[in-house]
Amino acid sequence: MNKFLAIMILGLLLQGCAATKTLTLDPLALDGQQKVLQEGVETIISPRKALVAIRPGTNTYSSEGRPTFVVTVLNGTDESFEFSTEDIQVFVDGEPHKVFTYDELVADVKRQQPLIDRNRTEQFLSVLNTTALKKTTVLPRAWHGGYVTIGKIPDADHPHDIRVVIRAAGEEHEFLFKHLRAS
Repeated sequence: MNKFLAIMILGLLLQGCAATKTLTLDPLALDGQQKVLQEGVETIISPRKALVAIRPGTNTYSSEGRPTFVVTVLNGTDESFEFSTEDIQVFVDGEPHKVFTYDELVADVKRQQPLIDRNRTEQFLSVLNTTALKKTTVLPRAWHGGYVTIGKIPDADHPHDIRVVIRAAGEEHEFLFKHLRAS
């Protein structure tokens, strides 16, 4: 099963299947950041002691689903550091917003198990295991990354500012996204 398709199916499973609106996350480069294309998706790179890159998990998503980001860190220091979703904060219009841990996502899949067969559940868990950001020690000159899932965006009919703050190697990297209905 192709990784993108598996993630989309997993997202639908976790959120329900009724798509009402198509939404997008538009990354905006702040001072000192660079916008590049990564796998056809606009990505923001923030280079410091640790280089941090973030992009939307997909170009668009359903308002019934949860938005995802792909976060990657490159440790440019001589010291290792721990990195996980605990190092990521999300704010929607200035208000704190839910960032799901790997364990919470696994629990969601297991809660859905009665709705799907056991083989599908194992496939979804396998996708999570290979794609979701998990707690890892990032060694010097090494990189680590994965998908980060956040809670549904309230009142999706209206535009929102989404600020993501990522701590890596003792630094904070701030990113800004415009959350809009897709055209």
